[in-house]
Amino acid sequence: MTGAVPAALVASLLTAVSGYTGYAVPGNPPVVLMLPHAALEEMACDHPCAVMGYAEPDGTIALDDRLRIGADPADTSILVHELTHFLQRAAAGGAPAADCAAWVEREREAYDVQYRWLRDTAPTMREFSIRLVRLGPHPLIPPCRPGQPMP
Repeated sequence: MTGAVPAALVASLLTAVSGYTGYAVPGNPPVVLMLPHAALEEMACDHPCAVMGYAEPDGTIALDDRLRIGADPADTSILVHELTHFLQRAAAGGAPAADCAAWVEREREAYDVQYRWLRDTAPTMREFSIRLVRLGPHPLIPPCRPGQPMP
């Protein structure tokens, strides 16, 4: 097990994300931690926020412990999103996004992979639609102005 998430699930999802993105899967998978929401907020936002997952610079992925990873596809898609960030950072040699525009592009790609995975694993379009509704409103990725620091 990796945290409370089975290593086999993490490995299969990394393979799926790699298939969508073309990023190589590194030899060492990420550590996946399930944390209380308050601890996740402190890690990702430093104030109350709606965060459900966060990929740390060291490769650790933290997820809200209310998520039913592996049992609920909408919840599992949040891990898919964070694994996309893990592979993005690995492909960049561990470097964070260089600027706000690069950060926005990484977010856009992670949401694209998350929604594609949800669509591809849903048995019907109706089920895909239900899974999207479970995720809630689509995120608004803030726009960047030239030279703006990362959010």
